[in-house]
Amino acid sequence: MRTSAKILTMVAAASLLLPLTACGSGTDSSGKTTLSFFSNNSQDAYKKVIAAFEKQNPNITIDFSTTTGSQNGYQQTLQTRIAGRKLADVYMVPPEALSDLVKAHVAKDLSNESFMSKIGTNAKKSYTVDGKIYGMSVSAWSNAFAYNKDLLAKVGYSAIPSTWDEFLTMCKKLKAAGITPYLEPKDGLADPVEGWIGYDSTKQSSALDAQISSGKKTFESVYTKYYTEWDKLIKQGVMSSDVSGLSGDQVLSEFTSGRLAVMPSGSWYITNYNQAGINYGYGQIPMLQKGDTPYAPGYADPAFGINASINGKQLAAAEKFLTFISSDDGLKLYQEGTGLIPNVTGYKPTIDKHFQKAYDLYIATGHVYLNSAHWAKGAQALRSETFTQLQQVALGTITPDQAAKNLDTKLQTLS
Repeated sequence: MRTSAKILTMVAAASLLLPLTACGSGTDSSGKTTLSFFSNNSQDAYKKVIAAFEKQNPNITIDFSTTTGSQNGYQQTLQTRIAGRKLADVYMVPPEALSDLVKAHVAKDLSNESFMSKIGTNAKKSYTVDGKIYGMSVSAWSNAFAYNKDLLAKVGYSAIPSTWDEFLTMCKKLKAAGITPYLEPKDGLADPVEGWIGYDSTKQSSALDAQISSGKKTFESVYTKYYTEWDKLIKQGVMSSDVSGLSGDQVLSEFTSGRLAVMPSGSWYITNYNQAGINYGYGQIPMLQKGDTPYAPGYADPAFGINASINGKQLAAAEKFLTFISSDDGLKLYQEGTGLIPNVTGYKPTIDKHFQKAYDLYIATGHVYLNSAHWAKGAQALRSETFTQLQQVALGTITPDQAAKNLDTKLQTLS
């Protein structure tokens, strides 16, 4: 379990006295500036971006670093670098870590930077704290339901049904035909729930999770009904309790091998699906009631942030780098390398034909929702706890309402 809040609280106190030293950056005797960049993606993903930037700016060299493993691994390394006062000049800001980074005084206010002019309102809002913008997010993600067209056709379906009960009916038919209907990874359980909460939040004065965070509501009062609906997958035998131990790679393998009919997925798996040669599509995540506006888990992608302690040539180089990233040339190379979909004013990204419907339904409309983005404290630890609780629900050791109550208990321990 992550302890980012505790670590970053200590860092916040220390940062009032000591500046953070950018790791691997500086200006050499020839006047050439080295700009350090810490990413949550691979070096291959940024190879073209960096090469083009350095060609355009021959007096700046990018010192790239990343970490192995999941997004969690990046966040843990980010915390370690902050605690050791070795934060890069430019780094990626995960939404769950935003408030902690701002409290630690390590994120520069980007509100008045010229490169922010192309960033959409939703993306700016996603990285705003107390009226100031601390990250430049140039892309957005959304889940949808990837489905095997050939397997669905065997039970008379050509697409994902629009409502949850209809989806469960389809899954039962698939299972009766000897086909695995639907699987979720252990660290992504209850995928539809965030879409359901996102839609229901549009009928509220503020997001339901924001109301939980402020104490106006509780997880028990909000989440119990959604977790109960999701638990129908287990109770009705549609999805095995084995999902409590399935990794994302295992679910992906089942789908690309042609054994799994439906899985939650984003655009990042398109290459895997295409290489597998399966006949697939992306459909909407079924909503609870007919007529509900489709919403899906999603958000602005991790943003580019600038170390608040840098100045002079380092700061100028960092600003040039973000200006390039947000340019048309930069965005094109960014999408080619990372597979992420740019969502910037005035730029039209290339969308794989398989994902076009999901893009139009969710990203283009902004109909996405991320619960942890609305939690004011302990967002990383709390999100991890949701999956821990849902694993227990899948195993049958606790009920959905108990899982929700346990989240309230966890929230009270966070600061």
